[in-house]
Amino acid sequence: RFVSSPLIYIIAAMETIIGQEALEPRSSTVATIGTFDGIHLGHQAIIRATVEAAQKAGLPSLLLTFDVHPRTILRRNEPVEALTSLDDKLELLDQFGLDYVCALKFKQISGLSPREFYEQILVERARAVQLFVGTNFRFGAGAAGDPAWLRQAGQGLMEITEFALQSTNNGTISSTSIRDLLRSGRVSDIPAVLGRNISLSGQVVRGAGRGVGLGFPTANIEFTPDLCTPAMGVYISYLHVGSQRLPAVTSCGTKPTFGGEAFTCEAHVLDYERQLYGQAVKLELTKRIRSERKFPSPEALSRQIMDDVSQARAWFSAEDASR
Repeated sequence: RFVSSPLIYIIAAMETIIGQEALEPRSSTVATIGTFDGIHLGHQAIIRATVEAAQKAGLPSLLLTFDVHPRTILRRNEPVEALTSLDDKLELLDQFGLDYVCALKFKQISGLSPREFYEQILVERARAVQLFVGTNFRFGAGAAGDPAWLRQAGQGLMEITEFALQSTNNGTISSTSIRDLLRSGRVSDIPAVLGRNISLSGQVVRGAGRGVGLGFPTANIEFTPDLCTPAMGVYISYLHVGSQRLPAVTSCGTKPTFGGEAFTCEAHVLDYERQLYGQAVKLELTKRIRSERKFPSPEALSRQIMDDVSQARAWFSAEDASR
């Protein structure tokens, strides 16, 4: 999927640049900047406005983000719980028609003052003459810079367009609100704020092998580090393997029937018998059908899984019929 040098990758028409030292746009740009964790509907509105303004001005569009979630540097003792890895974020950004995406090396710039960040990154590197930011955007050491600071600093040099936070019937659209929905298991409410089902990337690893004994073999998924994980329970889902989107039932939890273990997510792919060990996958969650609970025996658990699978098949059939 990626080609070109170790620093610059070409993804279709979008040029992705890793590190501010490699950012050398061919002209002035119309830019936007932010963490863009999840690329939710609010992010999408800013990105589309950036691309449209760039096309109108006859300039390339540029999105600035970060190689790691800022919390990994600023709050080292707290879990990050990101919605997207950098690779997933770049893949999602490919659909918007951006000319450049630059993942700034956050550790290197975290100590810059707002003035240093403005001059060294936004002016010298990005060459931004128009900048789109969310109203909650903060930058510079101590998060001392904000849109008001930018408007004052950029007078006559850089036009600042500020986007207010958007809302739906479920509340404000934000990465934080989506994490809250995921952690509470309300995955069916996520598309209204994310614009799609939530997907989490990981790799299939070997588990205890109990699924085969229960009559429902599973793919044990080890998620990309620092991702936010779902509430314990059973979900109707899809498992993405390469170009395949496979219907599945996924159990997330600690296996209380077997004495309790570390949190895992295990996907039983319907009508699928191939081995998936070692494969990179994405788990797409659509609906939580029940909470996790302890069963009196493995046989009782197997009967419940059979019911879970029946519910999932009915759901998939209804989905297919509605298309």
